[in-house]
Amino acid sequence: MNIGSRGDTAHSYAMQSRNAALKQDMQRLTLEISTGQVADIRTALAGNVAYLNDLDRSLTKLDGYKLAGLEAQQFADGVQTALGRISDLNASFRDSLLTATNSALGDGTTGLQSTARDKLDQTISALNTQVSGRTLFAGTATNVQPIASVDDLLTGLRAAVTGAVTVDDIFIAAQAWFDDPAGFGTTGYLGSDTALAPVALSDSDSVGFKLRGDDTVLRDTLRNLALMAMADDPALSLNNTQKSELLQKTMTNVFANVDDVIQLRATVGTSEAHIETATVRQSSERSALEMARNNLLSVDPFEAATELEQVQFQLQSLYAITARSSQLSLVNYL
Repeated sequence: MNIGSRGDTAHSYAMQSRNAALKQDMQRLTLEISTGQVADIRTALAGNVAYLNDLDRSLTKLDGYKLAGLEAQQFADGVQTALGRISDLNASFRDSLLTATNSALGDGTTGLQSTARDKLDQTISALNTQVSGRTLFAGTATNVQPIASVDDLLTGLRAAVTGAVTVDDIFIAAQAWFDDPAGFGTTGYLGSDTALAPVALSDSDSVGFKLRGDDTVLRDTLRNLALMAMADDPALSLNNTQKSELLQKTMTNVFANVDDVIQLRATVGTSEAHIETATVRQSSERSALEMARNNLLSVDPFEAATELEQVQFQLQSLYAITARSSQLSLVNYL
């Protein structure tokens, strides 16, 4: 039965139904043209959405790894910056020792001692650096500052070296205190003994941050500065000859320590490069997955625009027919 043979009510319902269908088609096509993707995914894939779901899961997982990579990069950059600051302070302290002379240690070492104390304070500040509210060198205890204050550190060291007779005895006592878990490990280092867990960069790749404030190289840096900061301390009771010997032995240790800190920076640099490589690889993987997804769901803009024009023409024709039908009457017919 064609539409002309229907009653008025049936005819009206048919026109309304067709009008609604055309409007839905217009909305769908407009959305597809604006987004470049099909509006009805299930229909476009014939109900087989398993592959699409797998792509979406992979992209979501990459989002998580991307965030982890950004946080790891930020943490590594913070560690590198702090070590760079410590390296500069160490090199500057080395230069100060090189320019010092025995005469400068004659009647007093106030200038050199003050320099050492100032650089010790700045080194501790660098080791207590925070990034995004997390300290960098405290292991898993990222909510605490890993290194005690200058005063607390020197107080602990002073107690350890008091009574030492020779400069060699002082160095041995200082080394023992910095190596002792009950010494520096309790009084000087306040962080955790557990390193941070590795950060996952992918399903099979991760990067670790094991460097803590109680690392041997960093302990040596602090020890060298602390001993020179105590050169005039009454607890040591050093004469001018012993002060000169302290300077020479400290200088030797500082020269070695400068290279050790540089090596630490190189190790962190390797981690930074590792993170960057993983980030680039993930970016490439994301691009490939997004391309595959777009290939599944993309629409031909030309075809969609052509279909939209046809729908618009049909809708306009329907409006015209509806208008003419509404004007029909027996009087006009007669």
